[in-house]
Amino acid sequence: MRLSEQDVLRRVTGVTRIRLQTWVQRGWIIPSASDEGVRYTEVDVARCDLIRQLRDDLGVENESVEIVLSLLDQVYGLRRELRAVMRAVESQPDDIRAGILKALSGRPDDRETPK
Repeated sequence: MRLSEQDVLRRVTGVTRIRLQTWVQRGWIIPSASDEGVRYTEVDVARCDLIRQLRDDLGVENESVEIVLSLLDQVYGLRRELRAVMRAVESQPDDIRAGILKALSGRPDDRETPK
């Protein structure tokens, strides 16, 4: 569902048009353009709410907000890649999947202390 700027402003408490436009200018929110104008997604709404919480509730500075958003983007990107790898593994024959599971079970536990 594509939302208008007004929809976003109604849904995210404490966000004004100026704040939203500033966040778009900074690249923190990236709406899409359509024949009806700028449109936002549910992810954009959630991101607006997160930014508002970071800024207003936690007092996080702009530079730190950029870092937090960048780290979250990286985490979500890695999750997408991991899902793609999992789908690729699931599509393999049983013997290949078994070999992959064996290789994964043989890796050292990251929590172990080096000897």
